[in-house]
Amino acid sequence: MAIRTELMQPLYAGKPVEYGEETFILSRKDAQFIENQLENLLKKIEEFTSKALKDPSTLALLGLPKDLNGAPSPLGLHIPFARFDCLFDGKDLHVLELNTDGTSGWNIAEWLGEKVALKPDENPNLWLSQRLLDGLRLHRPSAQEICLVDFHEVNTKWEQEDLVERWNRSTSPVGVTSSGGVTVNLAGPIRCARVNPQFRGWKDGALMYRRALSWELRAKPGDARSFLSDWADGKITVVGGWSSDVGMSKVWPAFLKPSLCPETVLISDKNIKQVGDEKEGWVVKGALSYSGRGVFSGHELKEDAWRSCLERALAETKSGRPWILQRRVEVPLWNGKPVELGVYFINGRPAGYLCRAGAGGFISEVSSEKVYPVAVR
Repeated sequence: MAIRTELMQPLYAGKPVEYGEETFILSRKDAQFIENQLENLLKKIEEFTSKALKDPSTLALLGLPKDLNGAPSPLGLHIPFARFDCLFDGKDLHVLELNTDGTSGWNIAEWLGEKVALKPDENPNLWLSQRLLDGLRLHRPSAQEICLVDFHEVNTKWEQEDLVERWNRSTSPVGVTSSGGVTVNLAGPIRCARVNPQFRGWKDGALMYRRALSWELRAKPGDARSFLSDWADGKITVVGGWSSDVGMSKVWPAFLKPSLCPETVLISDKNIKQVGDEKEGWVVKGALSYSGRGVFSGHELKEDAWRSCLERALAETKSGRPWILQRRVEVPLWNGKPVELGVYFINGRPAGYLCRAGAGGFISEVSSEKVYPVAVR
């Protein structure tokens, strides 16, 4: 296997990640605005999660099991690590979704800053991998090993292996302050590994960073028996519990109705008639879709295909697999390219940025965009 270094181009699904060296620049004022708005929104989603976990009917509407385990992380967080995907045109901020399960791209965003040699004081992704490691360790400072857990062959395999390699080369600072303002001593390195949930490649007491998607773990419990068994028996500490599913579901904006999110409603017999005649202004999304899959815009579909999509989404919603309708927001342009920002959070605090631009339609891991470095000046 090739030896990875900080200067080796990242891979996704075994192919080089397409990138550009042109830097997306945010003013410090704009960055502060974005981060403050999203930090407040994340707090509201945490509060909503706590309430939803007590109401089986709400969980069902979110597309989640009615008996979802609601235990938060050891720091009391349901969403310890996340990335908001949003649109920002220099004035208005629109939140499209929140990634909790499998949040990716940490070290790719960091690599881009290294690649173009951003100055430390303008690089929001400086030491982002290290800061993620330190954020993990706060959940169990006494742990002797950290394991990133995911299935063996996933599209983000290279990124995960590189992330663990970076961790094993690093040394944590003497103290790290948690989101609760407590400084925890994390002196010294820690063993880090990427493990398959099916085979026990960890010791009792390990701190587990869950990257495996919840729905996949539930769908294939036999392929994750060791991980699920040790988790249920309390032999390991898992960061990224089942309760993070609430934030991952695309239905939560329909409940919270935050001003930052486009109008969002759960699809129904009533509203399907309205949007059927207004296809240019709506997007339909599967509640638990990810990476751009299960997302359809009326703007890009012919009339027959749009109505067929709505009918299928309504039928699935009625059968317990909910879909939402969301007002379409015009994607802003940057140097002539549609552009989307991802804003990372570690233990409830803003931590860095991912910039993706150039796709003709939805910007995601399965579209044709490139990633770009981000600077705050």
